[in-house]
Amino acid sequence: MASRGKAVAGARGVTVAASSGPRYRHYSGLRERFRIGDEYEIVDAKEGESFLVNKPVCLLLSVDHLEAGFRLPLPEVVKALLNCWGISPIQLTPNTWRYICIFGVIYKMKEIRGSADVFRAHFKLSVSRASGADIYYAKHRTDRMHIGLSNKYSNNKGWMDRLFFVRHWGGAEWGFPTVIRSARKDSFPKLIQDEARASDSLLRAGVRNGEGYVTEFFLVKYGLSKLWTAAELEAGRDQEANEDFAEQIPILAHIVYEDNDVAAVVRVPSAVRVGTAVTTALVAPLPTEERPAKTRSLKRDPEGFA
Repeated sequence: MASRGKAVAGARGVTVAASSGPRYRHYSGLRERFRIGDEYEIVDAKEGESFLVNKPVCLLLSVDHLEAGFRLPLPEVVKALLNCWGISPIQLTPNTWRYICIFGVIYKMKEIRGSADVFRAHFKLSVSRASGADIYYAKHRTDRMHIGLSNKYSNNKGWMDRLFFVRHWGGAEWGFPTVIRSARKDSFPKLIQDEARASDSLLRAGVRNGEGYVTEFFLVKYGLSKLWTAAELEAGRDQEANEDFAEQIPILAHIVYEDNDVAAVVRVPSAVRVGTAVTTALVAPLPTEERPAKTRSLKRDPEGFA
């Protein structure tokens, strides 16, 4: 929500005032947890808003997508996949984003050429009937690379309820589709030269508990998330002792109300009642002051890659 508004939210012992305006869902900690740059504006989605809603120059995402490894700006290989399929990021299930991001880490680890066609040689885009029309998932092709996830990721119900929008402050183009359309037919790609060799090196490769490859530490290390900033380097975010630091930052959902009689935007946590109009910024929690640095040594690579 980036317009005018007044917000009132309820908590234990707090009377909730009536509001005639629409309700929005706001996520605190989103920018810090997923390192969303200042060049992007986060826009709250209305509660219950459909993924079919199209806002000009805006990109619709789910919090679950970011938890699965989606980061801005997108790597060129990922942009190429979306352009090849002709669909927007929101049309892919969270586990499909895990497969894409894990693939991105694996080909960097193996020092082979990764491309949209190499990914498509191992995964086929299929309709996700359980998620609704124009939602798709990546299905493993027979006798190809296989990525396994823990049982906790076997059910992605509810991811369409955790939506928000992002847009460039300068109005720059995204470089991939952002409007909901039916996907193009996903035929087996024709691989040539180094792409064929790269694909062959992944034949029957297996990954167990693949979600271990999509921590912020690994995404930065293998180029799927932006480089550490000077402040993050100073705080030791690039050190293995802190490699799961980002995953400890909480994402809290708040209900935001908007009325037309107040010319300001108010975002309040559910434990606070605001009676006057104020303006708040999307400021992430300070990591080093609230969380002591971890000293235990963690494994360099996730377990289970063969």
